[in-house]
Amino acid sequence: MGKRLDFMLFPGGKNRAMTFSYDDGVVQDRRLVELFNRYHVKGTFNLNTATLGIQAEADIGGKHMDISKVSPEEVAVLYEGHEVGGHSLCHSSLPNIGTSLAMHELVEDRIFLEKLSGKMVRFFAYPFGTYNEDVKQLVRMAGYMGARTVVSTHTFEIPQDFMEWHATCHHNDPKLMELAKQFCEGRVFPGSLFYLWGHAYEFDGDNNWNVIEEFVKYVSQFSQEIWFAGNAEIAGYVTAFRQRVYSADGSKIYNPTATELWLLVGQKIYSIPAGATIEVEDPGL
Repeated sequence: MGKRLDFMLFPGGKNRAMTFSYDDGVVQDRRLVELFNRYHVKGTFNLNTATLGIQAEADIGGKHMDISKVSPEEVAVLYEGHEVGGHSLCHSSLPNIGTSLAMHELVEDRIFLEKLSGKMVRFFAYPFGTYNEDVKQLVRMAGYMGARTVVSTHTFEIPQDFMEWHATCHHNDPKLMELAKQFCEGRVFPGSLFYLWGHAYEFDGDNNWNVIEEFVKYVSQFSQEIWFAGNAEIAGYVTAFRQRVYSADGSKIYNPTATELWLLVGQKIYSIPAGATIEVEDPGL
């Protein structure tokens, strides 16, 4: 075999993926979900089940905002077609409340979310973005496969540790559309990912719903190249891809998982069905 440059591709052989992550289950999610559905993009909405249905206002960043929460009864219908994620029972700062209470916040929230949504809940967002190694371990023990921070990287890289998943940027980032155009129209490595996060109430507070609509309208034009998926979907696919097995000379690749995998070897796209082994051609590089 010659020189090899193997790259992960996403389902269908797409070379890029995009995901969204929005927190707190606020009533503005109704408008955001409608927008996502209109442009056929997909997000993960991270909820605190103990606060659902609460009517509330708050001063955030010098702006008075409605931070009322959606009702428990509308969770299954509102977020249908998207992912529901955990955000702790009461939006507590997990590193500061002790191990027992932190685990209670994690597990009880997940139990209630799965009952409300009717689906398994596999991804988490750290409240306030606060976490440490102990909290990461608790999140794993609670059954989550990964968790999002509030750090922006301005890159399109996939993390090695999904328990510390930094986003590309927040929707109020001044480089948002510059990054979007670089991702969609520029030269990026196959297997690149754009991750956007925020809170839907911010669009009301900042009076900038146009920002998110402009963004999703633009990226939706590239649906032939971009896999729009939830956080857990992407983490699950990447985790499966990382389990592939090569023969000693690299000519065969075995997929031991239940997920169909896609990759680029040289200039050729291969799919590896679940449980199958394929032979790859010498790319001749």
